Amino acid sequence: MGSDKSVRSLLLEQLAGKNAHVDFYQAVQGLTYKQAGIRVEGVPHTIWEFIEHIRIAQDDILEFCKNPDYEALDWPDDYWPEESEPKSKERFEESVQAVQDGIEEMRELIRDPENDLQQTFPHGDGQTLFREAMLIVDHNAYHIGQIVLIRRLLGSW
Repeated sequence: MGSDKSVRSLLLEQLAGKNAHVDFYQAVQGLTYKQAGIRVEGVPHTIWEFIEHIRIAQDDILEFCKNPDYEALDWPDDYWPEESEPKSKERFEESVQAVQDGIEEMRELIRDPENDLQQTFPHGDGQTLFREAMLIVDHNAYHIGQIVLIRRLLGSW
């Protein structure tokens, strides 16, 4: 049981994302919704597209973890937004908040001692809660780095 607690603690720490790099909130803090829609030459996605992609993928992972009747999205089409910029400041802020809420939702799943981190999901093909939490950590870190790089290229970091 002691090692399970330490694994939970480590997962919670990784989901907070403050170890080796900035977290999601830091990456978007001070960013305007107009900046989020600027396409930088040579970069295939805008910051908005990355934020929405993180949100969509994270929502999908959480849905998989909670719903035994989960149906997979179509890759890659369903994982990227159709628009390259947010339609409004409110839409931008909602998406940013949804990413933060999704991270917290996964943290709540990890905190719950009733959730066995290594139990495979019956509706999956070997996935565990541990694996899905690490998928969020890995996926978010990758795209947070891209957001920071674009902000640097825009001179807004």
